[in-house]
Amino acid sequence: MAEPKEEIVMTPSKKGKTTQIRIEKRKKLDLGLDDSVEHVGGGENAGLVVNKQAENDDMDLVRPQLQIGFNCFLVDQKTQHRMVESRRLKFWYVEGTEYLDQVTTAYEFFKELVKPENFPRDYVGFIKKCMKQMQKPEYKLAQKVDLEIKLLDEEDAPLSPEGIVSTILSERGRNAEDMFGLNREDKRPVEEILREKMLHILESAYPNVLEVDDLIKMTQADEAMVMLQLAELKQRDLVRDVENGKIVRHVLEDDKTTVEMVKQMPTIAANLQPTIAVITANYGEKLAVDAMMENKTTFVKFKSEGESNVYTMGYIGEHRVVSTKLPAIGHARAAQISSGNTTTRLLGTFQNIEHVFVVGIAGGVPHYTDYFKHVRLGDIVISSCDEKGYIYYYCEKVLRNKEGDIQFKMKTYGPREMDLQRVVEKLQDRSRKNPGKTPWDRYITEGLEILKNQEADFNRPPPESDRLYMGIGDDNVIEVQHPEAPESDINNHQGTPTIHYSPLGSGRFNRSEQMRLDFANRHGIMCFDTEFDQVLESIVGNRKDSFMIIRGVADYGDGTRNKEWGPYASLAAAAMMKAIIKMISNRYLSEDED
Repeated sequence: MAEPKEEIVMTPSKKGKTTQIRIEKRKKLDLGLDDSVEHVGGGENAGLVVNKQAENDDMDLVRPQLQIGFNCFLVDQKTQHRMVESRRLKFWYVEGTEYLDQVTTAYEFFKELVKPENFPRDYVGFIKKCMKQMQKPEYKLAQKVDLEIKLLDEEDAPLSPEGIVSTILSERGRNAEDMFGLNREDKRPVEEILREKMLHILESAYPNVLEVDDLIKMTQADEAMVMLQLAELKQRDLVRDVENGKIVRHVLEDDKTTVEMVKQMPTIAANLQPTIAVITANYGEKLAVDAMMENKTTFVKFKSEGESNVYTMGYIGEHRVVSTKLPAIGHARAAQISSGNTTTRLLGTFQNIEHVFVVGIAGGVPHYTDYFKHVRLGDIVISSCDEKGYIYYYCEKVLRNKEGDIQFKMKTYGPREMDLQRVVEKLQDRSRKNPGKTPWDRYITEGLEILKNQEADFNRPPPESDRLYMGIGDDNVIEVQHPEAPESDINNHQGTPTIHYSPLGSGRFNRSEQMRLDFANRHGIMCFDTEFDQVLESIVGNRKDSFMIIRGVADYGDGTRNKEWGPYASLAAAAMMKAIIKMISNRYLSEDED
């Protein structure tokens, strides 16, 4: 006798502000004997069964095997009152389902559910779509899905990400075109906002100088207002005048640093020549790297016209190290070429460099269902060679072949010498054996003490500020909750960075998040930064065969969008750099001992 067919049975319940919808596969019931049934679908809805509302006690469930949550932001059409709902999909699977299959099933189920072209505009349609998806063979491993819907109070509702508007789910009587979240309003005085913008511009330009006219053009502010805020920045010793009335960001020195403005670099004695170079791209990154050094001196090779250069030399362990800051990096080709020139100048000035580190912030590649692959803000990603020997993939262009398949035109980079890769393998081994003894945590704490008087706050931001968004096409996004830690890992990494090892990437993806994630998936990339291809071209072109990239995760883009996490992420990356450098043997000291 053939096995009875399965039906998809939906059972609702409600407690306070929380509605729970259980959707599960059951063997075909004798519906005539079951008085809990409210409705049995027919026609295109055959196999769908709706139960009467259950008592909440009947809906208690054990911990789900996997879950993914998101927020819907709604506007009441009559009152224009904004409301936010938290929605969580909880999954249970047939016995014996592997973890990877659980992750894949949940992710694909969720992606199909939120496709914008057929996103349900009401609750009934949303629940019905969940039920219909459960009938599909590609979700055969999902045995039960629990949809938990909770109305959030306004004080608990998250603010919208800046500049994002989305068409999201609506309820009866509510507008379908809703603001994505509650408006983010900057209530600071206009003078304070302008002052912050000016300081950011000067930090991006550092060590180059700017004229007042440059600041007026870039801020598009009134000249008198710019001059007033410039005076305030000078009074706070954050900027200083140089030749001909030009302005430069003034570095606040700590008690272990001296800064010298020079026209030419002084001659460095042979025994004081640095053997390790560290390249940073923004002001906060360089402050964090320099906080890792002892006995350091900063030389600003100043030019009133053209590009200036800044070099900080000091010690990390037994190694003499030099750090520099690149000019602004971005999509403008002139900025990229300039960054390559600065790198070439660094490596030409200091001829004994053996290892090059590129250290700073980047954007993590999120995994919405797999906790172990998910990258969080504040985590650290260390460039690690893939099976092809590459640590960096740069996408120059996105193409389509005749069949319409996406193709990526790209450049790849990898070190010829594997010394740093072997050091990282040792670091991984030590971390596994002694997970509680991580030197980079100590270096972060020490760095915080050194950097406490800087304008930026390098402390770790509160966890609730780590918010994750998911593009669902056509410029629509939803806020997604982070994948929850399994019980075996639930107390690990709380308040400390998780370390990831993978190739890194960057490039141009036509503003398509899906293309970017596809590129990441193809090449095992766990974070993206801004375009560093010219920097890497210069490193390779100068025959520096040992190089590594270390990134602290500041956002889920390319590291440029989240000011709040940027300083801490910079410090975390710098602390990891110090841990790795202290594990590198110094062959010059070994030769002296011989």
